Amino acid sequence: MTHLENVIPNVSPGDPQVYECLMVEYFPFIYRLSISILGDASEADDAAQETFIRAVTHLDTFQTGSHLKSWLARIAINVCRDTLRRSKARTRLAQLLGMGSLQTGHSAPSTEEVVLRNERQRSLHRSIAALDEKHRLPLLLRYVYGMSIAEISQTLQLSEGTVHSRLHYAHLKLRHSLTGFEQEINPQLEEGKP
Repeated sequence: MTHLENVIPNVSPGDPQVYECLMVEYFPFIYRLSISILGDASEADDAAQETFIRAVTHLDTFQTGSHLKSWLARIAINVCRDTLRRSKARTRLAQLLGMGSLQTGHSAPSTEEVVLRNERQRSLHRSIAALDEKHRLPLLLRYVYGMSIAEISQTLQLSEGTVHSRLHYAHLKLRHSLTGFEQEINPQLEEGKP
């Protein structure tokens, strides 16, 4: 438990010092989460700031023993959902992973390897974007943001079993999509060989 998690139950809602402490400690995480959902830097910045405003004005809803990071992530997700609803920009969810890049440890890959890796990455992004929100969010929180199953459970207010189930389903869908990609790309590679 962090120092802030111990202090929050003893402060009054709206405390500017708590707002500042939360911003300093958690802004980068909340901003990255917001941008991965909204796909727009300006809207993500607004959503992150709104997250901390809501958190500070509703400190009394923070339950002692909860993870502060999970509580803030849940607020951020709700703020982002509100933003999407208001702007009717659900198509932006298709760009959830557009800001990130997968990297490998190989040095100086061949042109063919670069093209194949880029195609795989685009295919992965499309497959993740095609998942419905209830499967996409646990996947993002687990693998992009490194949250534990317990943290995801608290953040999304689901049982840990449900989180495991949704991750399992998301893995199956991704495996199916990416297997299709591999079957599609391998004949093309075979044709290009001398």
